[in-house]
Amino acid sequence: MSSLKVLIVGGGIAGSSLAYWLARIGANVTLIERAPNRRASGQQLDLRGVGVTLMKRMGIEEAVRKVLVHETGTQFIDTKGKTKAWFPAAPSGTGKQSITSEFEIMRGDLVNILYGLTEGRENVKHLYDSTVESFTQDDENVPDGKVHVTFKDGHQEDFDLLVGADGAGSKTRKAMLGSDAPDPRHSLGGWIGFFSVPSKSHDWNRFTYCHLPGSKVSRIVATRKDCEELTRVYFFIYGEDPAIAAAHKSGDLARLKTAWADLYQDGSWECPRFVDALRNSPEADDLYCTRLEEVRLPVGDWSRGRVVLLGDSAYSHSVDGYGVMWAMAGAYVLAGEIATLYAKDKSSPSRAVIEGAKNYEKLFRPVANATEGGKSMAASFFFPRSRLGIWTLHSIAMLFSKLKLEQRAGRTDEQQKWKLPEYPALEKSEV
Repeated sequence: MSSLKVLIVGGGIAGSSLAYWLARIGANVTLIERAPNRRASGQQLDLRGVGVTLMKRMGIEEAVRKVLVHETGTQFIDTKGKTKAWFPAAPSGTGKQSITSEFEIMRGDLVNILYGLTEGRENVKHLYDSTVESFTQDDENVPDGKVHVTFKDGHQEDFDLLVGADGAGSKTRKAMLGSDAPDPRHSLGGWIGFFSVPSKSHDWNRFTYCHLPGSKVSRIVATRKDCEELTRVYFFIYGEDPAIAAAHKSGDLARLKTAWADLYQDGSWECPRFVDALRNSPEADDLYCTRLEEVRLPVGDWSRGRVVLLGDSAYSHSVDGYGVMWAMAGAYVLAGEIATLYAKDKSSPSRAVIEGAKNYEKLFRPVANATEGGKSMAASFFFPRSRLGIWTLHSIAMLFSKLKLEQRAGRTDEQQKWKLPEYPALEKSEV
């Protein structure tokens, strides 16, 4: 497949996974990031389901296990720090999953591992501080048609395939669909902000949730601990807060820190400590904030000809715990569908790309979008605001814990039953 030339915009989980699958069968891949360096940062992620299967197929299980976060489980606590419900991580090697996965890993570590799969390959280029300024493409009926890309530095280049793996706010998606297309991002009614604080000896190595009663919005403060020096703090809200929305839009870190700190200033449990750190600690400068949202694209809008959307660009579900799994699976399916068609007819990379992209959406959309539109009701239940609502949630969580029902929760029946397709064309390396 040396004649297939691919540009992937976005070097996250989805983009770097796709680069691996296409590179191993000989495609010439260029992977670009707008940041000046690799963005090996971000929150704790988990690998589960087909993500674990793909991790093993990619040969990275050993590398992943070396950098796992040893989180013992997940708990709900009250505002005095007393555990109300406890969900231990499933025992290693059993194949079972709890809220805490067997494979908990920091985003940066996983990105580094995935990048390592293609670094040093002659048919892969990693470019930083690079973005696409614009692109056009030939008509779908042109057998050897290309995507004509102009980069921000002014140079132009032609590709057989352009993949937008540049997140929920994808500029590739906007350019592909046109400026008149409606924004496919749908708010789930909340926000999340996470940041680091200096750790203390009593900080748990459990994923800890504390619901805070009484406020104009529902609030949760949560913590995770992946290293000795730092504790990661998560502020979740359900409901709109104008100050946070305005600060996020401004892009001003100081303003954003103030907005979050003000909202949690009267919070109990460890909130005074976390708010003080947010206002004064340099460790909290890694604050990241995003709206809880879904990307809902109409059928057929995952691609236009030789331009395709992947990962959060096509099917973002915000922080539901399954984003890594669907990012890796989508990359595998897209690469597999294109490789299969090209193996049958090497005379037309264009045809393989166009039809492969359509097949990818047809096969993967029902799985990736199985929960689309269903999270708002779940969010309203998970974000109680009154003391009675919090007590009810804790009681139900305690029952789930005793019956181990959390091991069945999260995915729909369709997602639970879905199996990865087999693509022999991806297993036949040409390099």
